[in-house]
Amino acid sequence: MSMCRRFLISDLDGTLLNEQHQVSSVNKKAIQQFVSEGNVFTIATGRMLQATLPFINELSIKAPVILGNGTQIYCPKEQKLVWSMYLKEHQNELITLWTTISEHAVVIAYDEHTIYTPRSHSLIQDYEAKERVTCLFRDVLPQKINKVLIIGRELEDAVRFAGRLNEVCIQSDLSYLEILPAGASKGQALHELLNQMDVEVDQVIAVGDQMNDYSLLEAADYGYAVENAHSHLKGIATHQTIHHTKDAVASIIFETTSLLKA
Repeated sequence: MSMCRRFLISDLDGTLLNEQHQVSSVNKKAIQQFVSEGNVFTIATGRMLQATLPFINELSIKAPVILGNGTQIYCPKEQKLVWSMYLKEHQNELITLWTTISEHAVVIAYDEHTIYTPRSHSLIQDYEAKERVTCLFRDVLPQKINKVLIIGRELEDAVRFAGRLNEVCIQSDLSYLEILPAGASKGQALHELLNQMDVEVDQVIAVGDQMNDYSLLEAADYGYAVENAHSHLKGIATHQTIHHTKDAVASIIFETTSLLKA
């Protein structure tokens, strides 16, 4: 079993990425230095592979990456998904959702390689531009999917659109609600990832901003919430840091490095 001192896992949107949905040069340099010192850096995101691969490549991430809010683990070394969970629950409600038309909310479904939506909408176009992906239109809900995303113009629109499914939704962005397989979470996937890596870690450090990061922070030794985080996430975080637009991940790296040297 190999050994690493620190294992840092970060959410992407609202955490590692800035307001342009990019990794700042300050964050990138800090991550490179962190890894060069024998530590491990990876990401845990609600995004699927198509929207995450550019950041995996940009940051030269070698460790497995958590995708789809804990529904998938992708290995950059093997260039393949090594673990997946599938959404088998709530099929009747999801089929109804797929056929519901709204001006203020949309639904998206994901399988291992493709992003589907039932029809065109300005919110879909905004989503495609933000994540630099393309959705395929499909009248019928795909059978073997990893998760479902509801996007509203406002959070209230997503909540209204979800209806009875609200009780199983998690919030992953300001107006994003997600429906995951039973038991799926970033925290559960983190345990699976560490088992697969077979590394002995001194400290597991996690950072996030939304309620889909709740389990991730709970599973870590040190759970950081960024300044712009959901208030409930701040409530369970062991540490808080600066706003994501001010290079929060770099700040955490510097802070934990100085703590080790103290």
